[in-house]
Amino acid sequence: MVKNSLLKRSLMPEYSILSDKELVKHIASGDKIAFSALYRRHWKELFGTASRVLRSEDQAEDVVQDVFLSLWDRRTSVDITGNVLAYLHTGIKYRSLNIIQKNVFERDYVQLLVETIERSEQWNAQELLQLKELQQSVNLVIGRMPTKMRAVYQLSRDKYFTHQQIADELGISKETVKKHIQHALQMLKEAIGPALLLLLLK
Repeated sequence: MVKNSLLKRSLMPEYSILSDKELVKHIASGDKIAFSALYRRHWKELFGTASRVLRSEDQAEDVVQDVFLSLWDRRTSVDITGNVLAYLHTGIKYRSLNIIQKNVFERDYVQLLVETIERSEQWNAQELLQLKELQQSVNLVIGRMPTKMRAVYQLSRDKYFTHQQIADELGISKETVKKHIQHALQMLKEAIGPALLLLLLK
């Protein structure tokens, strides 16, 4: 047993010179060392992609692990015809998008847009134009909100009032405040969500 373990360790350097596709072939036959080599080779880059989209290192780590576990579970049937890293990136992006969509009411798309704009040095001229158009869309949506909903949203986002403070300020229940914010976020999601997510997932 010890001899086999030492043998595997001695073979590890050889895996580092294998291409991604060669590693995938080894993985298909149940080679855990090849799987570990592929994971170590691309983990950092894939984690960076997931973190950029999700804004959560914990969620990003989970997503990367899920993608690799899925690859291992389907190792005998998976058919990667193109670039292996591109295949893994696609898995990361789809899983990240699913997480965002499942948390739609908790996702403040305007804040997400602000955070995106703050990193404007990462974007090219066309993408900066898209960001500007999204900002204009946000202003239009807020302007179209019912008066009470707009007041609730602005107190929450502009003045950072808590739900209870907004309820006291406007003379409405805390539950009504929550519903107004959820509806406001839904309106913003429908207006800018798809375009913003596509921009983030490029």
